Amino acid sequence: MIQKALGFAFVFVLAPFCTGLLYGGNMGKTRRISQIYLAGFLTCWAAFQLIAVPILIQKAFGMKYLVPATTVFYAVLSAAGLLRAGLQWKKQKLHWYEVIGFSEYQKLFDTTWICRGFWVIALGLVALQVYMAFTCAMFDGDDTFYVVQSVLADQTGTLNRILPYTGLSSELDIRHSLATLPLWIAYAARMTGIHATIVAHSLLPLVLIPLTYLCYYETARRLPGINGEKLPVFLALVSILQIWGNTSSYTNATFFLMRTWQGKSVLANLILLTVVWLLLEIFAKENGQCKGGFWALLAVNNICAAMMTSMGAFLAALLIAVIGCVAAVRFKKFSLLPKLAACCIPNMFYLVLLVFLPALL
Repeated sequence: MIQKALGFAFVFVLAPFCTGLLYGGNMGKTRRISQIYLAGFLTCWAAFQLIAVPILIQKAFGMKYLVPATTVFYAVLSAAGLLRAGLQWKKQKLHWYEVIGFSEYQKLFDTTWICRGFWVIALGLVALQVYMAFTCAMFDGDDTFYVVQSVLADQTGTLNRILPYTGLSSELDIRHSLATLPLWIAYAARMTGIHATIVAHSLLPLVLIPLTYLCYYETARRLPGINGEKLPVFLALVSILQIWGNTSSYTNATFFLMRTWQGKSVLANLILLTVVWLLLEIFAKENGQCKGGFWALLAVNNICAAMMTSMGAFLAALLIAVIGCVAAVRFKKFSLLPKLAACCIPNMFYLVLLVFLPALL
């Protein structure tokens, strides 16, 4: 029980939050816990991807290298984030709640009773989705491949060298070689001592569903006209669309609540949404005020896109290209395009690596 609690706290709470402190004031004058945690979680995912892909390619029994390397890297990032926050607290003479971004949320309590009521409804709907996803875990046909990949990595120590359908040994699976989310689930299982299937079906919805709504919250703050009472109403409407969005097996709502642990679901519901949020932040602050934190986080998010699915790097780059071209014409600021292209360098690297990987093996 102690290992489960400490492992969960380290992987899902402490490491992401402390890593997010690295961005500090590089995301503007105001900072919020939601921004810090989102940035830290994505950075931890990107760090795992950078570690996992080289080990995956070179070592068949790579879990014994992957687990300690990831843990040390997370610890270093966390320590660096705490150090950055300490220096910022000392230099700018801020209160501790200002350093961690809690002061922004005090404004939520200084509103009308109607607005507070809307917040209760919005948070209640999110809590309902988390509760139902946890208590009514759904089996999906894709679990026979993706979840079994996590179980095999955790129990045998091999990295994508066993066919999940048959249990026979094989060469490295090129198609899924760069999509390391199942290996991250196996890492979480090793750290918490919880079976990888339970981590995927029961533990991840507790984290990824609220994390996605944090991204919706940050996105809504940048949409025109959404403020005050309209913000919780927006989140409530999104929740309603998600809850009643199971109109077919292929809607994003179906994947969000019934296949939360799958890379394609995380890509569609969180990673691409994060692209929209970051671009809204960049466009809103580009006139001499955009901090480097949002640009860096956009590149980090692109690494996470490659981690989710083989097509993730392409789809994230395509979305950035389309929105970037429209914004450049709309704002008559074509200097945005080279910066956005630079943020897509990780996408190009992973796509080229995927093409030439068979020749390297």
